[in-house]
Amino acid sequence: MKTPMLTITSATFLASLASLATGITIPIPSGRYGVDSSVVELIDTARLDPYAPTPQPRRLMLSVFYPSGSKEDCQQYLSSYMPATTAALHDTLFSSFGIPNGTFETLGLSLCHAKPASTSSNHYPTVLFSPGLGGSRLLYSALAQTLSSHGFTVLTIDHPYDASIVSYPDGTFVLAANISTDAQITRAVAIRAADVSFTIQSLQHNQHLFNFQAPNSKDILIFGHSLGGATALSVLLSYPTLIRGAINLDGRIFGPSLSQATHRPFLLFGHEGKNQSTDSSWATTWPHLLGSKLELSLLGSQHVTFGDFPILADVLGLRTQMPDAIDAVLGRIDGTRALDVITTYVQAFFKFAIGHAASDILTQPRPAYPEIEVVEADL
Repeated sequence: MKTPMLTITSATFLASLASLATGITIPIPSGRYGVDSSVVELIDTARLDPYAPTPQPRRLMLSVFYPSGSKEDCQQYLSSYMPATTAALHDTLFSSFGIPNGTFETLGLSLCHAKPASTSSNHYPTVLFSPGLGGSRLLYSALAQTLSSHGFTVLTIDHPYDASIVSYPDGTFVLAANISTDAQITRAVAIRAADVSFTIQSLQHNQHLFNFQAPNSKDILIFGHSLGGATALSVLLSYPTLIRGAINLDGRIFGPSLSQATHRPFLLFGHEGKNQSTDSSWATTWPHLLGSKLELSLLGSQHVTFGDFPILADVLGLRTQMPDAIDAVLGRIDGTRALDVITTYVQAFFKFAIGHAASDILTQPRPAYPEIEVVEADL
């Protein structure tokens, strides 16, 4: 079993998280819409899982976040941040850092029940999300929920044997394989892209599988964090007419995508210090982005800022208790602010990608967002 991506966090941070997590609800997101969520299992019977020890179809797990009406009309309810099996397994994975049983079970999301006929999800663009290598889709739920609150249907995808843990409705689960060399990672991007391709096919032809109002299968966008960013570009190249645009959140790019051209809008969004000068894969890819393209830097951030751990640090009060340790792992920008800034720029770029006029925040520094450096813009 491979150590998950997020074990780069410090022992001090994780131990403090464990001591403070005593029934914590992540705040309701800032957008105009209430957000509901469902969990979907997709089974690709046409494809054997390349990592499974015995022949079996590839089984994906997705979380779907979708606008469910205005906040004023919401019937709020509390949902577990992770199902019990997954949470318990995360406790086990982080036990060497002092995480006691029950830590992840205490975390919750505040969701909003949809009122009948109050909204139709096929009015909203559909956004696909691929996590970082070793990271569960569930550790990006606050990010997905916040983006959805601004008018998007967001599907986060777990890639089995790549994610640290994938739990299924029948009670079974799989743990991560050893994916560490460049060759293994390049292969993983291709497998992830096939997962996303099957998800797209399911959106187009089997929408009944999603257990909620039919998502928009025409305005499709994709983004991902870390290796998920490389996955986003690979999928964009595979669907040059269907995918309207893509975003790479702080990910190195691997494999054939480095030298393939696309005319679709693409955003490279890096942590402070990550850019074309410091990541050769970004420098190699940039000339092959022949459509609208943008490079941003989030000042005060680290690689793990592009996920849910920063907002968890906020709601647990860790910023005041251990600021130096938190800064070293998650950056100087606090989680609530990071989530707001990241989703503001993600939604602005995606709206541009589907035909809206480019917001001026995408092309020039804005006083309201001093954390953003526009490194290069060609919109």
